[in-house]
Amino acid sequence: MSNETTPSPSPAEARAALAAIDETHAETRRNIAGSLAGPVLIWWGIIWAVMLGYAQLHSGQNRLWWVFIVAGFAGQWVIQKLRPPMVKQAPDWRAAAFWVGIFAYAGLFVLLLEPWDLLHDLSAADNALVDRKITAYCSIVPMFAYVIIGPWVSRFFVILGLVMTALILVGYYFVPGWFYLWVGLVGGGSLIISGVFIRKFWK
Repeated sequence: MSNETTPSPSPAEARAALAAIDETHAETRRNIAGSLAGPVLIWWGIIWAVMLGYAQLHSGQNRLWWVFIVAGFAGQWVIQKLRPPMVKQAPDWRAAAFWVGIFAYAGLFVLLLEPWDLLHDLSAADNALVDRKITAYCSIVPMFAYVIIGPWVSRFFVILGLVMTALILVGYYFVPGWFYLWVGLVGGGSLIISGVFIRKFWK
């Protein structure tokens, strides 16, 4: 049996490998900054804030949520048409697959964990509580994605995701009367901050 061992990399080789990793991260950030990620995140942050502000004014009832979603996608299409990306690159289907997977599993968890059969004939207070729970859950899912993807892109997203998750929970437990406005400002604000950060610091 051979007792040969793989030689450890020299300090110079280790430094070169770390430098290559750092350059890969920097190139990834530059590509994201050169795309339309910043303006699109800012736009969706505005949509999020306005949509939940509307829900606050209507006691959590937001039957026009689909109008805001359609407006969000329409605005994103306009941004893509009016502001071509600075960096020409093929569509990154991995990023799209990541977000589709996150939201698909988030929806599956709701279907499995929420006792829909028991939600009939609830009192107004219980209905309001269920609405707040679902809103808090849907708001935390993107923050979870930030925390997951952050180590590969930027620690900024890890910190942002954790801080925003904490703020959403503060709103849920301690600011129930203004919960939708709180989450609209926190969640929408996180997207706007992300977009501004990408545009300003990832060039």
